[in-house]
Amino acid sequence: MEYKTSKIGLSALALGHLTVDMQTSSLAVMIPFLYATFKLDYGAAALIITLNSLTSSFIQPLFGILSDKKPLAWLLPLGCVMAAVGMVLVLFMPDYWLVLLAVIFSGLGSAAYHPEGSRNANYVSGPNKATGVSFFFVGGNLGFTLGPIYLTFMVAIFGTPGALALLIPGAIGFLALLRLQPLLSRYRAAAVARQIGKKKTRVIVSNGQSVRVTMAILMGVISLRSVIQTGMVAFIPLYFVTQAGGKEYGAFLLSAFLFAGAAGTLLGGRLADTLGTRTIMIGSMLITFATLLVFLNSSGFIQVISLAIAGAALISASSLTVVMAQATMPDNIGLASGLTLGLGFGAGGLGAAALGKYADFAGLGQTLFVIALLPLGVMFLSWLLHPEEKEPQVVTPDQVSASVRG
Repeated sequence: MEYKTSKIGLSALALGHLTVDMQTSSLAVMIPFLYATFKLDYGAAALIITLNSLTSSFIQPLFGILSDKKPLAWLLPLGCVMAAVGMVLVLFMPDYWLVLLAVIFSGLGSAAYHPEGSRNANYVSGPNKATGVSFFFVGGNLGFTLGPIYLTFMVAIFGTPGALALLIPGAIGFLALLRLQPLLSRYRAAAVARQIGKKKTRVIVSNGQSVRVTMAILMGVISLRSVIQTGMVAFIPLYFVTQAGGKEYGAFLLSAFLFAGAAGTLLGGRLADTLGTRTIMIGSMLITFATLLVFLNSSGFIQVISLAIAGAALISASSLTVVMAQATMPDNIGLASGLTLGLGFGAGGLGAAALGKYADFAGLGQTLFVIALLPLGVMFLSWLLHPEEKEPQVVTPDQVSASVRG
């Protein structure tokens, strides 16, 4: 039985994505407090974020493999609660090592949510996969942007107990996704029935590009794109501390970059369903390259607009790569989601760390210029992908017989 796009399902999944990513991004606001409270050095402070990032990224494929074997939609409400509870506990732990355990616990919640959330977003999107999964990613992008703002506001009003407010979005996501369980079961059953109907006699895409090669290229695309985004987020505020406008202007530019990215994600999904994901991937990287060069060589209004366009184009590609991976591995959507959302973005974070070392040597201006050139690499890798935008061709025995008779 074929289902149409479920707006309720996508909205609830996007809401859960927002609440989970709010928790992750709010950790950055806690670091100065933890640094002062436990008298940490820079390495110990960085370890807090590193452990949370590694847990939430590199464990995702394991959850993806598990969810490919049996239904695990209950991980969605559980992930929301774990991410929120773990992050709240961070500010109330009496010992540094307990803080590390709390961020690991929160990271596990995030790792549990993302592959299952992406898989179910694929299911409830119906025929409009790129649009639906992009909407799911908009929730995460908004959550990542709003988390530090929300926590800063609550702590400014209520002090440290204001961190308890992080439980509110976690509870909302938990309740919404708990009520969504029957709908998700119906969509999963329909998706499994369609896959069984197609058998598992999949041939590789028509130009001979294997699934492994396609996934390897996609992982390269995702990692390199993630390096660009992480680098921009890390270095824009630092760069403008010493430039005209100061840190306030840098914070404003970063907000413009991220909010435009959320809007671009939704637009990119709609265009991909019409023009194809590979076409939009290549086009978005070309726009990113051009506008980042304008950003680095302008000021004022033009600088803001060029960075916003770059953010919209760059971040729009994040959901498209997940859609392409899911289409490449339709029998293992959970694993495809875990690989792209987890390992790909985690590898991108390591690349951004390498850029930080380069910045110590060459300066932030030169580092931002290098980042502006990286979209050309993403363009090339995207061009290597098979031009078809649908699932790999499926051939059943009946179709083979019909072809021979024809």
